[in-house]
Amino acid sequence: MTIDKCSIPAGRYMRHLFSMFLTDNWLWMILPVAICAILAIWLDVRFIIVALMVLFIAMPMILSLLYFYYGFSPEARWSIMEKTIAIERESATLTFTDERMKQHAIRWDDVREIIIKDDALLLMLKGKRYTCLMIPSSVVNPDVTQALRQLVAQVH
Repeated sequence: MTIDKCSIPAGRYMRHLFSMFLTDNWLWMILPVAICAILAIWLDVRFIIVALMVLFIAMPMILSLLYFYYGFSPEARWSIMEKTIAIERESATLTFTDERMKQHAIRWDDVREIIIKDDALLLMLKGKRYTCLMIPSSVVNPDVTQALRQLVAQVH
């Protein structure tokens, strides 16, 4: 089974990545701001300045670290570049249209889970927490999704 030429825009890739990160870590992002706001009400108004510094300086720095850590990973490059995907019994082989990129095979035991979003199919890979291969849902039909789920389930 082969998936025709596909790629995903870098903005969509990062949007899904930030969405996954914020879903898992929203409490740790809100907690410092909430604590500073409570301290500003009870103790001193200057804590509101600390809350704003956390919100507008610390939080964007955390998100920029996330961007550089995951945005420049090989898996992000695999998702963003145009490729064809050959789904085989033991692996998915990525063949890129850019001749500078080498062909790459992703074994099914390297896939932790498959997540279906509205506009993409995410193959969550082992390794880093938010490492994934994104395939646009426009090129994936339900038969391909079912075959991918079966192949991953057989390995696990």
